Amino acid sequence: MAVYTEVSLSEAQELFQPLGKIIEFEGIKEGVENTNYLVKLSDNKKFILTLFEKRTEEQDLPYFNNLMKLFYDNGISCPLSLTLNNKNLFKIKGKPCCIYSFIEGRPVVKPNLEQLKSLGNSIAQLHQFGDHSELFRENMMLLPTWKFITSQFSKNETKLNSSEYKYILNNIHTLSDSFPQNLRKINIHADLFKDNIFFVGNQVSGFIDFFFSCTDTIIYDLATFVNAWFFSKNKFIEENYVSFLRSYKEIIELTTEEKSNFNFYLKVSAIRFFLTRIYDLNFNLEGDVKHKNPLEFFEIFKFHEKNNLQDFF
Repeated sequence: MAVYTEVSLSEAQELFQPLGKIIEFEGIKEGVENTNYLVKLSDNKKFILTLFEKRTEEQDLPYFNNLMKLFYDNGISCPLSLTLNNKNLFKIKGKPCCIYSFIEGRPVVKPNLEQLKSLGNSIAQLHQFGDHSELFRENMMLLPTWKFITSQFSKNETKLNSSEYKYILNNIHTLSDSFPQNLRKINIHADLFKDNIFFVGNQVSGFIDFFFSCTDTIIYDLATFVNAWFFSKNKFIEENYVSFLRSYKEIIELTTEEKSNFNFYLKVSAIRFFLTRIYDLNFNLEGDVKHKNPLEFFEIFKFHEKNNLQDFF
């Protein structure tokens, strides 16, 4: 989430007119992808107004909205797109936008044991129901995006972290032809970072930001989650990983092939976020956005070169 496109109160009120009068309207600066505003109405109901920016294709919005409804209908708390006048996709300043229901709770930075247990169960349920749908969207953030970003840097040399980029580039050449073809694919979140999972007390209260969701392997989603949650200042937090995994495995049983490819996807996920972060630092300079450090995922990639977390399964 972020603010790239400035929207006035009057512009927002015109869209929200069927719902009521806006009394609070504030841009959300967290995140780096789309423009988001917190909207509060006179009846105290809250919503999120999301304007979709460059990385989110308008044609993908029905998939995202239908997937969130699938999860919601199966008891997983996540935003729902609101329908006004028989449509749930609108335009503001020429950009597609949606109104989403508000999810109560806040992210946690340092989860305790009860929160890790809740995480394990909640993400397992997400994967369980993601496997119960014929919805489909290709994962565009791996090979297609790798190709796009590396081609951009071949034309415009990176001004930041160039040695790390060259190291990752060499590994991209090695890994690109090694993606396994025999693993089950389900509908996944694909961006399970701490700021996209909310808690009330010790329990997961909801998931947000489904705009990288796609159809891909369960272990790619799991790898992204592990990289995002169990590293701090370049150190792996083993006890938290083990606690989460114990809870997750109560519901989801991974196949032998999935387990044996987990280290591969841990590295793949680290590359995905290193590349998009270094690209944003060099090219994505518009709007009121706080960019994230790509070196975090460079160090995580290096960790996975030396260690194999699939040994814990």
